[in-house]
Amino acid sequence: MDLLRTRRPPALFAGLGLVVVIGLAIAAWTVWSNDQALQDRGVEATAQVVKVNKGRIHVEFETPDGQRAQTLVGQGDEPPGAAPAVGDEIPIVYDPQDPEAEVADRRAPQNHRVAYLLAGVAAFGAVSVPVATVALVRANRRAR
Repeated sequence: MDLLRTRRPPALFAGLGLVVVIGLAIAAWTVWSNDQALQDRGVEATAQVVKVNKGRIHVEFETPDGQRAQTLVGQGDEPPGAAPAVGDEIPIVYDPQDPEAEVADRRAPQNHRVAYLLAGVAAFGAVSVPVATVALVRANRRAR
């Protein structure tokens, strides 16, 4: 196939791979930063479940200054067992500097599972994309 023998596919593959790796690294950093903010300066509150959509729990709560905030419980920050139903009240931890950011369910064990998963996939991509790009370049050279 002539398309595979050009120099564009390896560069395109490398460019797209770089974009994906950077996106995963940014996502890992964002999740990690939010987890750290909750751990360092988190404030406990009681939130009411307003919606459960495909495993994501939407909650609403009131801050001490009377502000109403609506946000999501972070992925991996849900307690084991059945998800709460709409109208249930759950204990949460939120960041007072950003109450609209994802919150953690206080009943869930602290973990950084999602951050570690994203960082691991980004690291795997950071190693495998260059290796695959070099292999693709060598295959294109041999095909000429």
